[in-house]
Amino acid sequence: MDLNKGGFFFNLVLALVFIVGFGACSTQSDTVQPDVLRVSLEPGISNLDDLHHSFIPLLRYLEQELDIHVEWIPVDSYQDQLDKFHENELDLALFGGYGFVKAQLRDNADPLVMRDIDFQFTSYFLVANDNKASNITELKGQSFSFGSALSTSGHIMPRFFLSTQDIIPETFFSHVFFSGAHDLTARWVQEKRVDVGVASSLVVDQMFKEKKLSRERVKILWKTPPYPDYVWTARRGLSEKVKAKIIEAFVKLSPENRQHRKLLELTGANYYFPANADDFEPIKKIALQLDILKSDEE
Repeated sequence: MDLNKGGFFFNLVLALVFIVGFGACSTQSDTVQPDVLRVSLEPGISNLDDLHHSFIPLLRYLEQELDIHVEWIPVDSYQDQLDKFHENELDLALFGGYGFVKAQLRDNADPLVMRDIDFQFTSYFLVANDNKASNITELKGQSFSFGSALSTSGHIMPRFFLSTQDIIPETFFSHVFFSGAHDLTARWVQEKRVDVGVASSLVVDQMFKEKKLSRERVKILWKTPPYPDYVWTARRGLSEKVKAKIIEAFVKLSPENRQHRKLLELTGANYYFPANADDFEPIKKIALQLDILKSDEE
């Protein structure tokens, strides 16, 4: 997407189209504004430090824009977030791409907005600096770790990209683990608990920046091709008017505004764009192709 200055005005026009569409579908019950908006973040990007530093300011901004009290709901795992969403304990959730696919299939969830970077997300395959391999195919027989089994960037898409090289992790590597979190996978590689790990490039880059991961001990062996990932998602029963206001609040964030720019920087965005379920069809098809979605739903 073109992210020049004209992009901000394009975003506003696009948001207005979505807002009109949401408004046209509203009934009287849809327009009832809730007293509290219950919000959850995918656990892969929401440890306590990240939450207070990056997301609390954003939630406070939403509170002001929507004139609704925003309550952060903690979740223990990817599955816990999906379960809470299914039980209507969440109104708005930041899902990874695969999490959204599952929520959309199970609960007819509505995708609202994505960051510009979420249309071109990537994963890193990490190894220790003294690992002699120069490409993925030279890692045969080494130990390997994904992140969470439900993670788009820590499992689903990396598994797919391995399959394009005729690599089945369970037979190619000596052992396959699931660390449960991107940062933990990276630390396992640094501590040599595993030889190879795959994690979100965004998380790894931040760990390098904050010196939580050492470039003298860990290197990026391979960066995957891009794919769609994170999306702010609303439960189907949330007021259409509130959904439209959420989209408007995100999309009008502009780097030209000093306060907005800070919020964008904290959440790793240049702009926010309205999202569409079709954006995640590639992930859905890949999960079905790998027989992950089918077995996961049984």
